[in-house]
Amino acid sequence: MKAFAKYLSASLILATYTITGFSQAITVKFTGRLNGSAYQRLDSVKVTDISKGWTETVYYPDTIAILSQTDNLGTISSENDALYQNVPNPFDCTTTAELAISKQSNINLQLVDVNGRILTSYNGTLNAGIHRFEISAEKPQTYLLNARVGTKSYSIRMVNVGNGCGNAIKYISESQDITEKLECLNQFTIGDNMGYTGYATINGNATASNTVIQQQIANQHITLDFSSQSTMPEVTTLPATNVGATTAIMRGYLSNGGQNTTLGFLYGSDPDNLQYNVIATASSSEEFSYRLTGLEPNTTYYYKAYATNALGTSTGDVNSFTTEEATVTHDITVRFTAQGHSTNYQYLYLYARLDSVKVQNVTNNWTQTLTFPDTVLNVDFPNNSKLTINNNVGANDQMIYTGYTSYHGNVYSQQIHSYLYSRTLEFLFEIPYCDDKFIHIRLTDCEPITYNGITYTQNGSYEIERLQTTNNCDSVIILDIYISNQIFNEINIQTCDNSYTLGENTYTESGNYQQIYTSVHGCDSIVSLNLSLGNGFTDERDGNSYCTVTIGNQVWMAENLKYMPVVHSNADESNTESRYYVYGYSGTNVEEAKSTYNYNEYGPLYNYIAALTACPAGWHLPSDAEWSELEIYLENNGHNFDGYLDNDNDRATHNVIGKAMASQTDWTISDISNSPGWLMEKNNSSGFNGKPAGWKSINHEFKWINECGGWWASDLNTNGNAWDRYLYFNRVNCSKSHNNKHIGMSVRCIQD
Repeated sequence: MKAFAKYLSASLILATYTITGFSQAITVKFTGRLNGSAYQRLDSVKVTDISKGWTETVYYPDTIAILSQTDNLGTISSENDALYQNVPNPFDCTTTAELAISKQSNINLQLVDVNGRILTSYNGTLNAGIHRFEISAEKPQTYLLNARVGTKSYSIRMVNVGNGCGNAIKYISESQDITEKLECLNQFTIGDNMGYTGYATINGNATASNTVIQQQIANQHITLDFSSQSTMPEVTTLPATNVGATTAIMRGYLSNGGQNTTLGFLYGSDPDNLQYNVIATASSSEEFSYRLTGLEPNTTYYYKAYATNALGTSTGDVNSFTTEEATVTHDITVRFTAQGHSTNYQYLYLYARLDSVKVQNVTNNWTQTLTFPDTVLNVDFPNNSKLTINNNVGANDQMIYTGYTSYHGNVYSQQIHSYLYSRTLEFLFEIPYCDDKFIHIRLTDCEPITYNGITYTQNGSYEIERLQTTNNCDSVIILDIYISNQIFNEINIQTCDNSYTLGENTYTESGNYQQIYTSVHGCDSIVSLNLSLGNGFTDERDGNSYCTVTIGNQVWMAENLKYMPVVHSNADESNTESRYYVYGYSGTNVEEAKSTYNYNEYGPLYNYIAALTACPAGWHLPSDAEWSELEIYLENNGHNFDGYLDNDNDRATHNVIGKAMASQTDWTISDISNSPGWLMEKNNSSGFNGKPAGWKSINHEFKWINECGGWWASDLNTNGNAWDRYLYFNRVNCSKSHNNKHIGMSVRCIQD
C-alpha cells in the first residue's frame, strides 16, 4: 500500500475468483488532476456498478480494492500482472510508467516508434511487486511501450510533445509487495457499466471531480478532473478507422479543455470547403469519434477535429481518407443497418436487429416488406428495361423505407426518405432505456450461506427484491444459491507443443487428466484436463516450427509463415519480383531483421509474387475459394458471434467470424461488440489465431500494426489485383478485398 501512496495515485483492481494459473483481472488506476495539468491527491474514489446497482468507496492511502466475481472455483489467485498507463500523457520529453508483476519474472520493456522500430529497451529479472520506470522520448510523436513478463505481453500508447531528450528507459524505484484485500463484497462482471467519482480537499473544501461513466472491459488509467475553470482546448485530428465503401469513423484527441467542451468534426470532399459539421457521438477518455454513413464509394473525404468551450474553438490538422470500391453485384443494392439509443443519448446500443423493413415506392405506388434476415433490397435491370417487383421500379424513384425492431416486448419504427440508388441506410431507433429484467447474484459455498441476515441451507433461486426504474421497467434481483462439496470444471487444451504444465504437473502425452484442489472453505474443486499434444510441423528450409489446426476438412498453419531467405527495404517495391519485408525495418540484413520483435511475433510481410512460392512442400497459398470454404464452415459451426447460421453457404451473407479467427492478444481495444478488440479473451474459438501484423502499404509505408492483420489469396481479380482476407480490430467480420501485387501482407499456408 505504501507504494501507491508514495507514487501519489490511487488504484482499483477488479479481479475474479479462480484456480491459480487461470485468473483474469481488470486494473483501473486513478490520478487526480487540477486546472488541466497540476497533480491533485485523491482522498477517496467512489466506485459505482451501474449495471448491478451497488456503490463502494476506497480511501487514501488504502486505495486498493478487489471486487470479486464467483465462477464456481474455490481458490483465490494473485496473478495480477499489469502495465499501467504512463503519467503524464501526453508528456514533454519524460514520463513515468508502472509495471506490476505477481511473481519473480524475466521482463523486457521496449520503446517502439510509429514505424515499429525498437528505439531502446530494458531487460532484467524483477521480484513480485510494482516497479517504476522513467521513459524518455526524443521526438514529438506517438510511441508504444511494450512489456513482456515471462510469456505475457502488454502494451500502452504514449504521446510525446517535447524535443531533444533522447530515447531511454530507466528503472527508478524499489519493488513493493502487492497486497490483496478482500473487504469488498459486491460482485463485478467484465463489461458492467461503471461510474467513478474522485473526492479531494482543495483550499480547505471537500470537492468532487467529474464522474466518468463507461463500460469496463479492459485495464485503464483514468484521470479524475477537479479543474475549477476552463482552459483553451487543444485538439488533434487522428487517422480515420473502419473505412468501408460507404462508412468511416473520424477520430480526434482532446488534450485539455475542461468538462464543458463541445467536440465535433468538419468534413467534406473539398479540403478548402469542409461544409458538413457533426457533433462527436462516441468518446473514450480524451479520444472522441463520429461514425459517417452514406458516403460515396471510391471517394476521398477530408476532415478535421474541433473543440469548443467558453474560451473559444481550436481545430486540428486536416486529414483525409478514401472509401473503398463498392462490390457491385446488382444494378441497385440498398442495404439496411440499425442502431438504437435512449431518449437522452445516455445509452447507445451499437447494434439493433432489424425485424423487417417496409419498402414504399412513391413514384410507382407499390409496397413490399423485407423480413429478417433478408433485409437487403436488390434491383436488376436486364436489357435496360424496368424490373417488376410487385410493380415497376426505376432508377432514382422516390422511396420511403420504414424499419422495425423489437426490444423488451415493444416494437419501434423509424422512416427514411430517399431516392432509389445503391447505398447503405442506417435506422436510428429511439428506445427508452430499461434495466435488465433479472439480475442474478450467484453464491457458492460448501456450507449454509448467509446473505443480508438470512441463512440459506438449500440450493435454489430466491427472489430477494423487485425494483422499478423511471421508465417502468421491472428489475428483479434473484439470489442463486449453490451448496456443494465438489465443484467440477472441464478444461480443453490443444497445443502443438510436446508438453503442457497445469499447476505443479507437467504432461507429455495426450489424454484426460484430473486434478483436485481444496479451497479455503474445504470444498474439493475437480479440474478435468482434456489434452491434445504435438499438432505441429517443422519447415526443413529454415527449421521454423508451426502449430497446425484442423478446421472442417482443411488443415491450416495456426501461425503466420516466417520463411524469409532475403529481406528488402520498405522503399524497394515490385509487381513482378519477390519482395520480403519486416514491419518497421528498412534495412537488408536478414539476421538483423530476424532479431526484431515484429518478425518473431508476426512473421514477414510478403508481396504477392513472394507469397505465391513461400509455403513449404506439402503446403500452398490458399485460393479465394479455400478462404470462402473456411469462412462458410465457421459461420455454420458455431463461430458466428451473434449465433446466426449461414444456411445459404454464402461467405458474405452474415459474416460475424472475425472474433473467432483473431488471436487473444495484441489487438487495439475496441468498444464494438463482437469485434477482435472487444473482450480479447473471448477471441480465437476457431484456433486460426490471426494476429494484427499490419501491412506494408503504398508509398513505402508500414501501417495498421495492432489494428489489422491481412493474408494473401492465390487468385487474381479481373483488374489484375490479388484477392486477400483481413481482420480489423473494430470490425466483426472477416473482410475480403483486392490489392496491388506490391503490397506487403502476411502469408498463412494450407495443407495440400
